[in-house]
Amino acid sequence: MANGTAAAVQPAPTGVHFIPNPDPDGAPSARPAAGPERAGLVAASRPVSGKNPQAGPTFTQTSGVWNVDRTTTVLRNTVTDADGDKANLTFEVYTTDASGNPKDQVKLTDDNPYGALVSPYVGSGTTAEVTVPYGKLKPGTTYTFHTSAYDGSLYETTWSPWAKFRIRSRSVDIKLPEPDKNAPKVDLDAYQEPQEGRRNVPDPEPPLASPNVLPAPLGKGCTDTGNNTIHCLTMGEPGDLTKDQRAQVQKRLRTTTDADDLFEWCHNLLVGTDYFKRTEACLKKATPIHSRTYSKLPNGEIIQVGVATFASMIQMKLDPASTTFQQRFWLVPVDFKDFEGGLSEWGPLTMTPEFSCTPQCSTSAPQWTGAPTWSTTGTDWHTAYATFTHTASGTDTSNVASVQMIWKLWGTTPGTLEKWAGNLGTSTPDLDIRCDKVADPAKPGCVFSEYKPTWVMNFKKYPPAVAHAWLIQSKLPNHPGSKAAGKPMLFLPKADKNATNHDPEDNRKVICPDGWAAKSGNPDATTVPELTPNNKDSASCDEFAYAASYNSGGMPAAKGGLNEVTSGDQCVQTYATRATQGEWHLYDDIRTTAPTWKEVCGRSTMSGWINSGSMAGFPGNFSASGKFHLLDKDEYWVAFPEFAHCDASKATVTCTVPKP
Repeated sequence: MANGTAAAVQPAPTGVHFIPNPDPDGAPSARPAAGPERAGLVAASRPVSGKNPQAGPTFTQTSGVWNVDRTTTVLRNTVTDADGDKANLTFEVYTTDASGNPKDQVKLTDDNPYGALVSPYVGSGTTAEVTVPYGKLKPGTTYTFHTSAYDGSLYETTWSPWAKFRIRSRSVDIKLPEPDKNAPKVDLDAYQEPQEGRRNVPDPEPPLASPNVLPAPLGKGCTDTGNNTIHCLTMGEPGDLTKDQRAQVQKRLRTTTDADDLFEWCHNLLVGTDYFKRTEACLKKATPIHSRTYSKLPNGEIIQVGVATFASMIQMKLDPASTTFQQRFWLVPVDFKDFEGGLSEWGPLTMTPEFSCTPQCSTSAPQWTGAPTWSTTGTDWHTAYATFTHTASGTDTSNVASVQMIWKLWGTTPGTLEKWAGNLGTSTPDLDIRCDKVADPAKPGCVFSEYKPTWVMNFKKYPPAVAHAWLIQSKLPNHPGSKAAGKPMLFLPKADKNATNHDPEDNRKVICPDGWAAKSGNPDATTVPELTPNNKDSASCDEFAYAASYNSGGMPAAKGGLNEVTSGDQCVQTYATRATQGEWHLYDDIRTTAPTWKEVCGRSTMSGWINSGSMAGFPGNFSASGKFHLLDKDEYWVAFPEFAHCDASKATVTCTVPKP
């Protein structure tokens, strides 16, 4: 520049009229976005743009096109000035036609009528750059740009070479319906599937070598009951029953127990497996119970008089608001025979269950429906059941108590001097009962703590929040809360209810610091004041996994956290926006680099009403005060039934929910 100083740029006022599509190759001074050119100066002193304009990040090229991983694109080029003075660059961006040539100019700013961005002044021979504001460029689109230099007085006479760049395509596009503020609450009970359970059962006795051989040494399942009689009560395996016998037991249990079940879902399950939920157990393994009677002859010979085989079923129903619970035991006769294989008349046989619980647990006497005595003649096939009431008292002295069920059975026939015992086992390990008064010392309750309940968010009412949680669970390698992946969510209760006194709110502040959505969240996130009671709504930060979990990215590893990060910036970034009335989308935030899908957390900008409402009721029923009685580090699943048809296996996740 002639005087060696840079004149101050005088930008046009905001809102000036945009002059689109000038001649791309026209003289830079004809559209002086950086300021007016001064006449009469020496042409040799004009500044000059570099010959290698670049776009990024990542500032890498494929076939001559710059690869840009965000719409907030950085454009740059070097600039030199013959006088060694500072200069700036004007950047113009155009769309491209099918041949890759400049087509339509993109308005990048309102600061001048030419829609061009002007860099700050930089030293001669250095690089000048600008960042294109969000919303000016579109994902998945190829653009081209060029620059012209200005030193405060003069423009260069030509533009720099054109440089093409392409904005990355979206990595997430989940199409969603309009939120329904009147949608009913989710029926969580409908999503609690039975879980297969294990209990401690005695080893079955080996098959008899012959009818007149005792199944075990006297004392192991056998009792000398006097009057030259030996009785044995032993347990077999479910497989000891034939397929036809199991089908018959199933039919008779279903017919008999439909009206008498402690809960509805048990009778439809097949015989042969034990199942349970958070407060209910259906032990349908149908362990065969073999009652064998032997007679001791004067010559010392022992002959088998008869054998009775029963199938058994146990139901238990707990109360999350009480330490008193019920248990129901069914006996279904399967076979009565004498030692020669014919029908016997050695009965009648009375079966008496002796069920108990320990420690600090009391059990009522059984209340029978149907007689517990069978004639053994082969004509008496009635089913009977006994109901017990148990009360655990361990929580009187501690917040949490574990209760083990013990199942024994006695048999008697006329003329025997004593009854004989059989062992059905215990509830350990899966069916032990946990009773607690953690939430309220005055209101203890009991659950099967080994059961993992399922939490389901209200998709109809809050679709974007549900979509965000589904995306993070399905796509990330840690799969928080996924039953299919075997990655349960670990519940983190309030600070005074967890082992390290850690406040779940501290987790939230790592991923979603106060004010983050307003300051840094995607500005295209849609709010819905029209759906709120006070007609007010603002952008909010939604995180997954939940802050009230050990899976949260904000949970410190030193306190048991599974996925610790130092900032929500390390999470997958998305936002929820309304495209048109009735159509919403969850998008990845195109202002940043695409997700690697190796992240361990998700952060999304969305309506505060949607975000906060989507977790209404949680922990609620799931907490220690609710029906599921989740305590510190209890495991649970998070399910998204509306997304079952969506495929998260590809690098780009697209889906329409509900399924068209």
